[in-house]
Amino acid sequence: MQTLTNPLSITVVDDHSLFRKGLINLIHQIDSRFKVMHEASHGKEFLAQINDGQVPDVVIMDVSMPIMDGFQTTKALRDINKDIGILALTMKDDETSLIRLLRAGVNGYLNKDVNPDELKEALHSIADTGYYYTEDVAGKLVHVITHPELSTNEGVALTDQEMRFIELACSEHTYKMIADIMCLSVKTVDGYRAKLFDKLDVKSRVGLVMYALKHNLVALE
Repeated sequence: MQTLTNPLSITVVDDHSLFRKGLINLIHQIDSRFKVMHEASHGKEFLAQINDGQVPDVVIMDVSMPIMDGFQTTKALRDINKDIGILALTMKDDETSLIRLLRAGVNGYLNKDVNPDELKEALHSIADTGYYYTEDVAGKLVHVITHPELSTNEGVALTDQEMRFIELACSEHTYKMIADIMCLSVKTVDGYRAKLFDKLDVKSRVGLVMYALKHNLVALE
């Protein structure tokens, strides 16, 4: 568990009022230092609060919302404030959704059926390190991101084809679509993936995306 030394101001953004109210009550119960200062039903309402000077330390935000969803809100927020921690809540744990969240600029994500202990751990981690990702997503890459002095891409030579694969892997394309774009067989693309996972010491496509973003191999949208 991370060590939180100061109160943490939080905004909860979710279009389902019952869920939002229940989450706010839960947050106040799991740690007395967590203070939900504001709430909003969609991203546009939340950004209006920010513009009025109601700036939280962390926003817990649903990904699927009307008017302005979590992806759009995250991108807009990052244009005006890079310091607010963004913890995304989603029912989608597929690779495409996770990659979109990472590229948009979230600091962490949780499934909406998360248990209270993990929610508490996530908020502590974002407050103290700036990030929260589960083991299967990040592993030691999170350690590199939160300790920039340890990060290096020296000694890792990437071919043009590998760079092209990484660029496409950081998009919403499936592996079959990537194979079609690169005019390769799916089996060959699987080989690129396996080789890069081993070469860059990552365990998943999301880990590959995090590595690429950290080392400026691809640009944020």
